[in-house]
Amino acid sequence: MKKTLSVLIASIILIMSVFSVNAFAASPKTDALLDKLETANEVSVTLRAGETRLFGFLPATITNTFAVKGNNVCYEYGAGFLKARIVATDSGVYGFLPTLPFFYVKMNTNPLKGANVWSMVLSAADLTQAFTRYLKSYEETVDGTKYYVEEYDDREFVTSKFYYVGDELKMLEVTDSSTGSVQYTYFDDISFSVSDSMFEVPAAAIDLSPVLLGIFTSLLAA
Repeated sequence: MKKTLSVLIASIILIMSVFSVNAFAASPKTDALLDKLETANEVSVTLRAGETRLFGFLPATITNTFAVKGNNVCYEYGAGFLKARIVATDSGVYGFLPTLPFFYVKMNTNPLKGANVWSMVLSAADLTQAFTRYLKSYEETVDGTKYYVEEYDDREFVTSKFYYVGDELKMLEVTDSSTGSVQYTYFDDISFSVSDSMFEVPAAAIDLSPVLLGIFTSLLAA
């Protein structure tokens, strides 16, 4: 009786294990993340790009934020409390400091004007899914943090590992066996809701473009 019960329990555990593996394979988090772009029209991604020391002594984390909402595009470089932002809209391209919102510079011509920016984002996501193949999922502990890992390849030389905490993508490791290179990308935040303020120029800011253009022209003449 005990032997029969043991065999039954072992069989149930085996069946549940197989079911769990198949469940992971059927709906990878990474595919779901890319698929979410299909029903969205805005996204913001913040990447962590290392550490620096402001003024030579104040430690700060470097971040890069990319945001798209419709045809508006924003890039922000952050180093602690210091931030620099570039915004591209139909009216032009603007550069300013959100932490010191007193002036901005402007380029009247937007290189992306007339382009369907969101369509370009979707095409990139579709291309990624077309060339990658899901392999397996497993857990891995890195620097004391337990991650859920999804592994993909490109059917040739490149293997990509997506590291999740819960449903949040935290890290991407890309290995190219043909060159022996390994690249890491660290994610601080991925959001499908972007505030309009990301694309707004500070209302009280002064346009310094003519001044800077004058200085640049003088330097060329000299």
